[in-house]
Order: sequence, then C-alpha cells, then structure tokens
Amino acid sequence: MSILGIDIGTTGTKAIVFSDEGKILTSAYSEYKLISPKPGWVEFDVNLMWEKIFNVIRIVNSDDLVKKDPVTSLSVSTVGESFTPIDSKGNTLYNTIYSTDSRSIKELEYIFTKISPSDLYNINGYPPGFISPLNKILWVKNNMPDIYSKTKKFLFTEDLLFHKLGIADVKIDYSLCSRTLFFDIKNKKWSSKILGEFDIDVNLFSKPSPSGVEIGYVNKDMAENLGFTRKVAVVTGGHDQPCAALGVGAIKDGIAADGMGTVECITTTMNKLVINNNMLNNNFSTQVHVVDDMYVTLAYNLSSGSVIKWYIDVLADEEKNKAKEEGLDIYNYIFSRLTFKPSSLYILPYFSASGTPYLDPKPRGTITGLSLATQKEDIFKALVEGLIFEIAFNIELAENSGVNIKELRAVGGGASSDYWLKLKSSILNKPIKRMDVTEAGCLATMILAGKGTGKFSIEEAISSFIKVDREFYPDEKIRWRYLESFKRYKKIYYLVKNIY
Repeated sequence: MSILGIDIGTTGTKAIVFSDEGKILTSAYSEYKLISPKPGWVEFDVNLMWEKIFNVIRIVNSDDLVKKDPVTSLSVSTVGESFTPIDSKGNTLYNTIYSTDSRSIKELEYIFTKISPSDLYNINGYPPGFISPLNKILWVKNNMPDIYSKTKKFLFTEDLLFHKLGIADVKIDYSLCSRTLFFDIKNKKWSSKILGEFDIDVNLFSKPSPSGVEIGYVNKDMAENLGFTRKVAVVTGGHDQPCAALGVGAIKDGIAADGMGTVECITTTMNKLVINNNMLNNNFSTQVHVVDDMYVTLAYNLSSGSVIKWYIDVLADEEKNKAKEEGLDIYNYIFSRLTFKPSSLYILPYFSASGTPYLDPKPRGTITGLSLATQKEDIFKALVEGLIFEIAFNIELAENSGVNIKELRAVGGGASSDYWLKLKSSILNKPIKRMDVTEAGCLATMILAGKGTGKFSIEEAISSFIKVDREFYPDEKIRWRYLESFKRYKKIYYLVKNIY
C-alpha cells in the first residue's frame, strides 16, 4: 500500500504519493500567499490555506495509480513557528500568525525582563527573537483577550493538520516544539518554568512526541472528503529543515544537508546537544532532529539563489541571447565561463535581511573593488564567491562553537552547478555530495510514515531510496588561492554596517 508525504511550506504545499519501494506514483502542488493586514503583521488566510492543502491531497488521491495502490499512511513536513488558535469546538478563532510577523517586539522585550536570553536559550536551545511564538502568544493574550480566553489550543501547522484530520489525541513532534522558545529540549517537554513565568497554561499546547510515531487514523468523514479509500494511519512528522536533512540521509553526526535554493540553509546533524554562549551569540539554534536521539543546528543565508536570479534578471540580457543561440540554459552558460581564479571584487550578498550569524533585518548588499576594468562576468563571479564565503563563515563559527561538520549533501537549484560545488568544496575544505533527490521534504515524510507504521526502518529507507548523483572533493590549489580573499570577506560586514 502507498504512502503520502506532505510538505507544507511558506508559499505552497506539495504532496507526493510513493509506493512501498520509494517510487513516485503521483504528485501535486498548490500555492497560497501570505497576507499583511497591518504593517509588520504577517499571516496565512487560514481558511484559504487549508482549502488549498486539502485540494492537493484530493488531487493525488484521484490519480489512477493511487486508486490501484491506495494510500494507507501519511506524515508531514511543515514551516516552523506559525500557530493558530482554536476553540473548544475545534473552530479556528484567528488566522495563522507566521514566523516573520513582527507585531510582538514589545512582548519580546518584556520577556527579557523576566528571563534572560541566555537562560531561555539554555532551556530551549533556540536564540530568542521576534520570530519566536512565545512573544506572539503573549501579544494575543495582551491585545486579543477575547480570542485568548476562547482558545482551547494553540496549534502549530503539524498538529493543526492532525486536528483537521480528526485525530482524537493530537500530538506535535519534538523538532517543531524546538522552534517555540518554551520547549525544554533537554527533557523533551514543555517548559513549566518559562510558561509559568507568563501565566500561560501548558494545556494550551499539544503533547510533545518523537517524529515517526503513529498517533491515529484519518477520521472516516474526512477520509471520504479527501478521497482516501483505505484506513489511513497518521504519523508525526517534523519541522521542514530537519525533514530536509533526513531526506538527503543526514542522520549521523557531522553530516549536513545543504539546501541551495532561494535561501541557503545548512542543517547539520549532531549526536549531542550543543548549547553554549558561542552558539547563542551567533544565533545558531539547536533543535531535536526527526531521527531518534539526534539533534540538528541551522546556519543560513537568506539571499542565495535570489541573488543569482537578480543578476540574471538585471544584468544578463546579452548572455541570455547568446545562451539561446547556442541552445544552452542561461545558468549553465554563465557558469561555464568561470575560472577558479579569485575575483578582484568582494560582494556582501545581503540583498535582503541577513541570516546567521547576524540576523540583521537592515543590511545592504555591497560590491567593493570596482574599477574601469570591471566586467559583468567579474560581478557574477564575485556573487558566487560571496555566497560561498558566507556559508564558509557560518560553518567556521559553528565549528568553533563545538559543532562537528564533516560532509555536506547538496540539493536545490544551486546544487546543479558543478563549478559552484567544486569551488565551495575547495573553500570549505570538505567533501560535498550532490544528491539525486528533488523533493527531500516529501521523501522524508514518506520515510517517517513508513517507519511509524512498521514498513521499514529509517536506515533501510535511506539505503533504498536516497542516492548520490556526484561527489566533489577539495582541491588544495584552489583553496589556497582563496584563503586571503576569505579573510578579507569576513571584515566587510563590520566595515559597512553602520552606513545603513
């Protein structure tokens, strides 16, 4: 019987039905948009969002191959900090408040008067900031008392799905709990110390659970509504980044998933908790992995693939025409013209808010070293170098904080470039494996669903379903050429940040 993997993201939801052997039977995707009712407010229209999510499930269930091999289990990967209040009858009371919503800055400042950032971090492993749900829940309590008083549960995206599927004993997985700022990561339970300090009832939240645990079955009426024809087991899933790590087989200490998309995120697997002042100062979270007894830490750059796209859209009209004449993809055409000689330019790739370690909402991208001899190709090359330097800097800081990083496993649009991965491997001085995986999130949730229903173990699934496309190893000559450039790159942010 087949398995449904669901990935609920910021801009849309993807659902893929896999056979027991890991073959994709069918898939569907639907987009939705964030809304901003007021400046600084960022929400999902909860009714529209879930209409789109459930329609994706209906579409895959209507496929002929799935009708022949019906879904019997499912699990889900979701965005992190978004939550929705529901009442005692199970009705939603307000839209889903998204992670980047900034309405609760005052509440965050108030939290720090009660518990210091370091104390919060030592309990939860999560660097406190405006994206944290704790301050947003306090905002609801202070500014929407009628809604707060009617709220029976604050549900995150995963347990809201389980609730809507009719699960009687709704649970939330540890990896998602780790994103709240009120989860005791050492004891794997909600922190009575933190919640009690702000008079928030622990019963307002679902019971924490490991990932890959069967918690019930889709309600009969909902199953019929969604097109399920068999009894469907529901299995706890995970936060999107740990799921992405599982989806590339990053389940052992020191193995990191490298998602090279619009944002680049390095999700490193750890066999122990790494919580210290260096981690906090660099805004590195430590959270529970979706794999038993393991943890992950995240390092990321919010302007990655988007910066490359900016160059193509704004500066590469001539290259587009030449690539078209030669029948080549524009990205492959531009990358094929690059050499492994350092550029004379330095680019700080903060074209939107920065990621770790600074989490600076107001930086600007910077191009340094322009001269009358500068060509467009020099700018593109410096962009790629800057993106690699930024990840190298994050990895250096993480390793100095006690995180072991031995190998990267790359997926996403950026991973398609041999040049990018070869240069990155050399600068990082680490092997990089380009994975033969296109939908790591859905693949991970399929694995969790299979594990939770006893079809296979995680190790068996990784051996069978996850493959390497190509491996890249450091070139010592290339690395030495770039050492001085990397040293200079690390100084740029501090030199220009006060300008803006």
